Amino acid sequence: MKRDLATVLKDLPSGKGPQLLLLFGDDLQVQETCKQVVDLLVPEDQRGFNFERFDGRTVSWDQLEGSLMTPPFFPGKKVLWVDNAPYFFSREQKGELGEKILDLWRDGRRDDAVKLLADLLIVEGWNQERWEQLDAGAARQLAELFDVDGGSGQEEVGALLALAKSRDLDLSKRKGADSHRLGDLLDGKMPDWAFLLLTAVQVDRRTKLFKRFEELGAALFLGLERDRYGKVDRESLVNFISQRLRQSGKNIEPRARDMIVARAGDDLRGLQQELDKLLLYADERPAIGPQDVEAVVADHGEGWIFDLTRAIGDRDALGALSQLARLMGQGEHPLKILGTIAREVRRLLAARQLLDGDLRSHWKRGISYQQFQQIAAKQPAAALTRSPYADYMVFQRAERFALLELVEHMESLFDADLRLKSSGGQPRLVMEKLILGMCLYARRNQAPSDVALR
Repeated sequence: MKRDLATVLKDLPSGKGPQLLLLFGDDLQVQETCKQVVDLLVPEDQRGFNFERFDGRTVSWDQLEGSLMTPPFFPGKKVLWVDNAPYFFSREQKGELGEKILDLWRDGRRDDAVKLLADLLIVEGWNQERWEQLDAGAARQLAELFDVDGGSGQEEVGALLALAKSRDLDLSKRKGADSHRLGDLLDGKMPDWAFLLLTAVQVDRRTKLFKRFEELGAALFLGLERDRYGKVDRESLVNFISQRLRQSGKNIEPRARDMIVARAGDDLRGLQQELDKLLLYADERPAIGPQDVEAVVADHGEGWIFDLTRAIGDRDALGALSQLARLMGQGEHPLKILGTIAREVRRLLAARQLLDGDLRSHWKRGISYQQFQQIAAKQPAAALTRSPYADYMVFQRAERFALLELVEHMESLFDADLRLKSSGGQPRLVMEKLILGMCLYARRNQAPSDVALR
């Protein structure tokens, strides 16, 4: 049975629909919807007795069931909200969990990354003894869980492991996916007064339990629409931004809105924080313009790295240094900028090697995306990212570079990494020297084989 959010919220006060509800997807939308559910079912002055909230990672099922079966103090519904319910994980999902953990880490949400790491270890069958025996420097033992084999990804796993070790992570207190009797509740063993609200960071839709929730219309995914390449749909972002600003009584110029869309990442909570900053900055002015966005909205999307790498690829030293200054002014850590540039150069290097090798007779300048898809279907090595279109764009950018140039850029990146991690280096000067060196490479190396292809 398919039920949308509007229908669920409309039916709740009248008691229609199931007495359990699973919400998952974007964290901001999930949390806001949970608050709406609680507002609809439990008056604010009764929440001290008719409402309880638990962390699903640590609460025992016996404790939850005991609370469900205890009648409420006041007449009406008793709502139990279980955050981070671990009942919908599976071992087949470990790749998705690993990717989510690294995304949280890169977004600066360190505590959330550590918590989800514990969930991943539980799914993988780790116990406390095995965790305690793991040395804080043994990141390689965890690398396979995150599908990384070296470079900046390996470093991120190592830093995550070190932080988790410093937090005295206790796996013995965390509950796995099997320690529950949700199936009994779905079979109609919920008391009339109870309502169970579940949220989950990650859900495997292939599990029998999830399918049962879905059949009852008790599972709702909350998130923005995505395009065929996995990116958040532009129209969905535009609607989200417009709605939030409209609620605050502000108008926004089209160009300013487009700038926000370009800077938005996949995390709506982060986008909401940027909009809050923008509203405070605009103060009493009724309209928000491009200058406001430029002044206060940080770039959480990938647009900034394309601006920076495009300037480097065009040998536009002034433009690249300007992008660097803006990013560091927004608080972006130099190592994050360096790591992202390094990932881009590694992709370009792999693409350039293929263009000079296996794809030499297939790739032509100006090739269309449809033609590239036909080539990629016959050449598995052409898959450099998780998106075919992203692969196509990488190959297009790689046309501008010679193989030797990219190899020397990798050496420069390695040198900059060492300097940034040493106590004596000045981060901004290190990054400026790196970018100037990359932009001026062609002038220093006039041999045709060393100059980027145009």
